[in-house]
Amino acid sequence: MSEASTPNRRNFLLGRFTAAEPVVELPIAVITPACLALQGVACMSCRDACPTGAVRFGLAVGGARPWIEADACTGCRECAPACPVDAIHLPAAKATT
Repeated sequence: MSEASTPNRRNFLLGRFTAAEPVVELPIAVITPACLALQGVACMSCRDACPTGAVRFGLAVGGARPWIEADACTGCRECAPACPVDAIHLPAAKATT
């Protein structure tokens, strides 16, 4: 009698796991050099539109610099339409087996 392959820690550590369904990797936003903040213009529209707070700004010489907190980005695409210069892109989601 074998133990069912439920996704728990014990089964994982004992090698009792199956990939029945493909895992879908969520896309992570990418900020391009066209970003106004990277050019010294005060703009934080993407940060304000992000519901999870994944778009962050760090202090730098010449102004704030944007970056994406990969663990917080859900790929919801709320930040992209908020950008006035279309400087945020999200790649298509891909399935892995």
